[in-house]
Amino acid sequence: MFNLREHLTREAVIGLIRDAPSLGVIQFIFLTFLAAMFYPRGFNFFSQYFSELGATVASSGELNSVSSSLFLVSNVVIGLTLIPFWLRIPSILGDTRGVKAAGKIGSALGIMSSPFIIGAALCPFDTKLEMHFRMFFVFFPLFNVASLVYSIAIILEKRINEKYGVYGLLLFVISIWVILNPLASYVCILQKIILYGYFIWVLILDRTIDRSI
Repeated sequence: MFNLREHLTREAVIGLIRDAPSLGVIQFIFLTFLAAMFYPRGFNFFSQYFSELGATVASSGELNSVSSSLFLVSNVVIGLTLIPFWLRIPSILGDTRGVKAAGKIGSALGIMSSPFIIGAALCPFDTKLEMHFRMFFVFFPLFNVASLVYSIAIILEKRINEKYGVYGLLLFVISIWVILNPLASYVCILQKIILYGYFIWVLILDRTIDRSI
């Protein structure tokens, strides 16, 4: 017998999973900006590292409980909601063997990156510095290469607007520049441009997937 309530619940769950990547990006942007607002004595996007939002103690020496909690939640949620994105994104690619193989590699790397952004948030910048950086230095290469694979595929496949692939390549180049110049004065702001930029890339492609299905 058809159960309407069960059907609607199942549809709601499917819809939530489908929209999870976009919702994850939106909450990440909102919560990290909110965390910056609650950071003791104010957070400077141009001169402070993003990870400082998750520190237990602010640079002023004051407890950073609210900001660090918001930072933790935002990173855990984005890490979890990126997984369905990497599972869905192959649908925008073609059916040739090489493209399918590239998609599997890109998605595998993307999924592998998720636990590390969560782990970085669970290891505060000020109390577990070494582990925090280890987590981020694993997350970024995995995510960078995954996005590179799909950016190139988007440009070559021409199934969706090529500008999304160019946008991804531009972020990849900026990421490499930061890796090669980690102590430069402009790294703090570039770090945020890269992170927000990549997640907005995810948001755009996630909405594109829905339109193409």
